[in-house]
Amino acid sequence: MSQTYEEEKQKEINNIDELKKVIAQRLSKGEKTEEELQKEIPNASYDLLSKALKNLLFLKLIKKEGFPVKYALSEELLKKLNARKEISANDKNLIRVSILIESKSDNKKSLREGMDQIVNKLKEDKRYVIYDIDVAEIVVDDDLFSTYVSGEVSCPSLSEVFRLIYFYGVTSIDVIKPEKLMVPISDLQESLITMVDITHGYADMIFNLKKRISSLEKITGQKQN
Repeated sequence: MSQTYEEEKQKEINNIDELKKVIAQRLSKGEKTEEELQKEIPNASYDLLSKALKNLLFLKLIKKEGFPVKYALSEELLKKLNARKEISANDKNLIRVSILIESKSDNKKSLREGMDQIVNKLKEDKRYVIYDIDVAEIVVDDDLFSTYVSGEVSCPSLSEVFRLIYFYGVTSIDVIKPEKLMVPISDLQESLITMVDITHGYADMIFNLKKRISSLEKITGQKQN
């Protein structure tokens, strides 16, 4: 079955995020030119490597200087790496995940403000430990402004993973750890309750939407598609 445009776009986003991590690992050993990075990461296409480098520069995680141009980790990223080590040493949560939260809008300013609000709320949510979280550069896609939040978050339980997905609108998630998870029955019960709440929430939303459509049809006298 052929992939849809959205699936292909999501795959590219995931590939860029993975490539960014590989680039950071390579640059942690010293500054390198784009050609040197291409030789060290032969599986990455030139286009994908360029996009990953551009995104890292936009996020100020790497810097470029000199001639020929060489890329190096920024002081900010070095601080982040040290901070991650400290976070990991004190993190008692069982589950760590990598997430994407995607969004589109016809208003660039409101899109950015909305995504910043999601990031700030997640940072303030004491249920989770945030290793890193960033908003990608806004681009135009199908005549709409598009961007995404990418982050690495740890969760204390399986039920809190479901809550993370539901309340923050996670569109893609990958488990970083653990490889295996023993789920207590209390956590399983809470997870199932969360799933039921999600289902009821969607059902209520659909019901209310149908009521609004019905009311609109009565007012206009026309059936809505």
